[in-house]
Amino acid sequence: MGDLGIFASKFSINSKSLKEFDNAFHYLRNIALITKTPKEKEMIDKLLSVVYPISEAIKGKLSDSTVINERSILEILKVRHDKEWPTYKERILKLNFKLNSDQFRFSNDDLLLLNDIANALDAECVNLFRRMSEK
Repeated sequence: MGDLGIFASKFSINSKSLKEFDNAFHYLRNIALITKTPKEKEMIDKLLSVVYPISEAIKGKLSDSTVINERSILEILKVRHDKEWPTYKERILKLNFKLNSDQFRFSNDDLLLLNDIANALDAECVNLFRRMSEK
């Protein structure tokens, strides 16, 4: 597979992940107490498909994710939050822990963090599309 094919494949996968992440975020953000009903669990799993690999990368572990390039997304987040990076990484780890809890409430900080992650995933899609256009 040539460079164009690789970028196209990554773009397709990342775009699908972004759409699912965004849909899950919009579904869950207005629920007062998340108790992991089957639908809520499905939506949380879509969030975790992005948040978990990023958390693993923060811990220095290799991820087996085929859904996103967590290193690229982490780099985008690091550039955007450079001055607060140590604290910001901790917030991501806490969010990952919260998403794995039996029940929880999203705080405003959690919602802002999820939005930041969605924006970083979107930026990765834009980068991939730009690279495809250059080929």
